[in-house]
Amino acid sequence: MGRGDETIMLKILMVDDEKWVRERFAQRIPWSDGGFTFMGAASSAKEAISMIEREVPNLLLTDITMPNMNGLELAAYVRKRWPRVRIVILTAYGEFEYARQAIELGVDNYLIKLAQTPEQILEACRKVAEDLEQELDIDLKLEMRLKLEREKEWAKKRQWTERLMDGDGSMQELTVPGEWLAGVEAASYVTGITIGWRVKGSSEVSSNVSSKTSTELSMDTNTKIAVGQVDPLLEELEQLQSQLAEMLDAKLDAQMLGDGNGLAILPLQHSQLLLVIGSKREVPAFHLNQLARMAQETVNSYASAKSIVHIGSVEELGKQRWTGKLLADLIRKGRDGLAAYFYSEGEKPSIVLRRLDAQQTREWTAAVIKALQRENVEAFREAVTVMITLGVPPIHPGDLLRLTRQMLQPELVKLPDTVIAKLSGIDRLTTWNTYCEWWLTTIDAVCEWWNQQAQPPVTVRKEIQWMCRYIREHYQTDLQLAELAKLVHMHPSYAGQMFKQEIGENFLEYVNRVRMEKASEMLERTTMKIYEVSGAVGISDYRYFCKLFKSHTGVTPTQYKSKMG
Repeated sequence: MGRGDETIMLKILMVDDEKWVRERFAQRIPWSDGGFTFMGAASSAKEAISMIEREVPNLLLTDITMPNMNGLELAAYVRKRWPRVRIVILTAYGEFEYARQAIELGVDNYLIKLAQTPEQILEACRKVAEDLEQELDIDLKLEMRLKLEREKEWAKKRQWTERLMDGDGSMQELTVPGEWLAGVEAASYVTGITIGWRVKGSSEVSSNVSSKTSTELSMDTNTKIAVGQVDPLLEELEQLQSQLAEMLDAKLDAQMLGDGNGLAILPLQHSQLLLVIGSKREVPAFHLNQLARMAQETVNSYASAKSIVHIGSVEELGKQRWTGKLLADLIRKGRDGLAAYFYSEGEKPSIVLRRLDAQQTREWTAAVIKALQRENVEAFREAVTVMITLGVPPIHPGDLLRLTRQMLQPELVKLPDTVIAKLSGIDRLTTWNTYCEWWLTTIDAVCEWWNQQAQPPVTVRKEIQWMCRYIREHYQTDLQLAELAKLVHMHPSYAGQMFKQEIGENFLEYVNRVRMEKASEMLERTTMKIYEVSGAVGISDYRYFCKLFKSHTGVTPTQYKSKMG
């Protein structure tokens, strides 16, 4: 099968009652390389039929021995109800009689599942696919290509709305593409129903949300992001958004909308939709509530999603033309309406959200960036505490997420790879609890990374590692090489030579460097006097401290404190 824009990806569904077999087929076989989309894995014939009713595959792989309805019975049922579906039987040793019956049923192939390599399984499916492609009529190919075009157009809409809201305002002067507003372009009145959802992710790897059942959806997507895992569900979330839009478009038809009313649906990020309701006359509030309830019921019944909704006010358009600004206002009002749900897992609370002004944003961002640049653990923890402290009134989540992105910019500060990988998940933190959890794990990851950098490499002898750790924990005391050498059962002169060899600087140089690092932190984040800092890091001679500080930082303590102020 060819690659590129004209590629037709054939859909595969497999059925097996053994979890390890389903995982093997889902994870170890490179389906996309063979031109396939793996829809998912059902654990029973009943579940497979339910999945096929939602989306018909091109190829069904089914085990034979399963409880209730076995694979041969499933094959006969599918062959009768969906004659276009190709079937490959998965058999084990000793089941050749079953295989013979399968061939009589007209299945396309059978495989001994424990004896086949992933490559052999894929090759067998390719052969079936070659015959299948020849049988696909022009209408079916056209339908699949049209679906691909719709998906591309949907992605284009999503990118357009994101640029509209995140840009510099220049897009707001543009005219909205007319085809996106078909049905509402000539409306005299308009309102927006914004619907969002929180969805649980699949416990088994799958590339298609529509193939999941509620029993498989076990781990909250936001929790995955919060604990720092790579989020594998973004594409699935976007697919779910597109599928929900299609379902809502079909359900909210002209009859449901009412005479003279129209509907346009636009994607917002990955888990929200804007339903633009246009009409010739002002739409009654009860009718809007009815439409919103139907939209919520549709979302709630699909893939265990839990919906949240905001109904906007009805605006009179008059003779205004649709511009980016008009659409941006609808989007902004809808997002603001959903924002309160960020602090509530249940019903929408009656709370006022605080917006951050530019000055506060700059101050908080500068504090975190400065702490990150100086790798100051205490200052970093203190600076980000404000981000996970619920204020009265609480901060608008849009401002929180925007501020979080500004604080953690890899081009401005050095961050561990684990944190950089988590940055893409910021926009998918849709509750206060998961937002706080995300920050707590991020703080721990950054501080642990700094700690690892400060510690001597693991290749350094354990005795020298222990001495370095002791120095960092007791830098404010009178540290003597002889005492530390005794504690690690080494002769002082040998310990000194070994320390220099392993660390690259002698014992006293290392002690002074640690003390000056701590002194810099104290001068920066406290109101302590210079002589107080000197004593706090274990140096009683004030003049010696100033001389040592300048040799390490290039400036005097007074200049440093003035600069940091």
